Amino acid sequence: MLKPVFMTLLFLFFFTATAMAARPAIVQDVRYSYNNGTVRLVVDVTDYVDFREIYVENPSRLVVDIQNATLSSKVKKELPIENPTAKRVRVGQFDKTTVRVVIETIAEIKTFILEGGPAGYRLVIDVIGTPTVSGAPPSHVETKPSTVTKPSNSEEHEALQKERERQERLEKERKAKEEKERQEKLEKERKEQLEKERERKAKEERERKAKEEKERQEKLEKERKAKAEKERKAKEERERKAKEEKEREHKNTHSTHSTTTYPSTHNPHSSEVDKDIESLTTLKGKIIAIDPGHGGNDAGAIGPSGVMEKTVTLNVALELEKLLKAEGATVIMTRRTDKTVSPAGAKASAIEELQARCDIANKAKADIFISIHADSFTNPTARGTTGYYYSQTEGQSAIRLADCIRKALCEQIKTPSRGTKPCNFYVVRNTDMAATLIELAFISNPEEESIMNSVEGVLKCAQGIFDGIEDYFG
Repeated sequence: MLKPVFMTLLFLFFFTATAMAARPAIVQDVRYSYNNGTVRLVVDVTDYVDFREIYVENPSRLVVDIQNATLSSKVKKELPIENPTAKRVRVGQFDKTTVRVVIETIAEIKTFILEGGPAGYRLVIDVIGTPTVSGAPPSHVETKPSTVTKPSNSEEHEALQKERERQERLEKERKAKEEKERQEKLEKERKEQLEKERERKAKEERERKAKEEKERQEKLEKERKAKAEKERKAKEERERKAKEEKEREHKNTHSTHSTTTYPSTHNPHSSEVDKDIESLTTLKGKIIAIDPGHGGNDAGAIGPSGVMEKTVTLNVALELEKLLKAEGATVIMTRRTDKTVSPAGAKASAIEELQARCDIANKAKADIFISIHADSFTNPTARGTTGYYYSQTEGQSAIRLADCIRKALCEQIKTPSRGTKPCNFYVVRNTDMAATLIELAFISNPEEESIMNSVEGVLKCAQGIFDGIEDYFG
């Protein structure tokens, strides 16, 4: 008979790091093979593990406890080997941190752990020996508790070498990770510093532009007030002279004291003075139709940073309207918001939409029609300002209108001139007055897109068109 229960030797090959010990390894599979009287059990685990072996009698069985491990639900709980060396193997979760492998055998076992395999590590249990038919140990084997065979010196040396290499690799990985984190932190701090610097410069630039714009607006307001005062005084002077002239005529006609005809005291230079004063307000009484191109579901061309043509044209048109109204002009806008002009809305065809714009200008009997657009091309280096007129227009009025606006725009926004060209565009072909389609600049060019997307650029575009209109009527 075998002796009572005894504790087998405890094999602790290595002391693993605390962090690794805190993380249980996972037993992913238990498989077996048979060769030359030896049954080999291979336990696939995801990390290096410690284990201990226990021999138990009645019935005879060997127990291998895998420490700091959990059992995958995919692992079979029982392996019916039915081999003379080992009849049955059972696997289970003994407690929260221990997976227990029970082998029904009286033979010796040899247990060791190797790196590699499907899960990363393999716990190998070799059950060695061939029992008799009755289940008793072979005759040459003494009836005593099974012994545990340590790995040979070469195996132990190899295992120790692998563990040292593993620890060195882990240390290198840890240092590499720390260095990476340090570099990432430095890079993050550098980017934050650069972003703060960009924000500071952007803020200073915004403040500078805001100051310049404020000064420009104040200057314009001052000029407008001076011009308005000059016009008021000129009007008062005209009214005074008209009243005096009327009184003189009345006196000469109805005088009862004398029949003498007096020479006229009318100042021959008064008409010239009136003309000079009138020239200061060349836009007064003019009806000007402004057509911001595209709108609604028609975005027009789109710049490299996402700026839409329909937004640029509307912004410029609204600023132009303010300038024209300040000079006494009547302004007709085909649209004042982001919408389609045709009453059919989004369902309108392209021709219906364009005709709706022409109808507005024709119905208002406008003196001139200006359709505002932004050019675009596949080559982002294309740039410049272009004026278009209908090639079949009689007379030179449409050509002169397009030419005046193009020149003034180039002067204001400093774009190269692409000339004044004939065209067959619908809106300039189907309006009853002098008409032009003006391409402010190329929205496909990043630099010119930036001009048209800035407050300063929009104001300069509006001022350029306004100057061209004044030149045309002047």
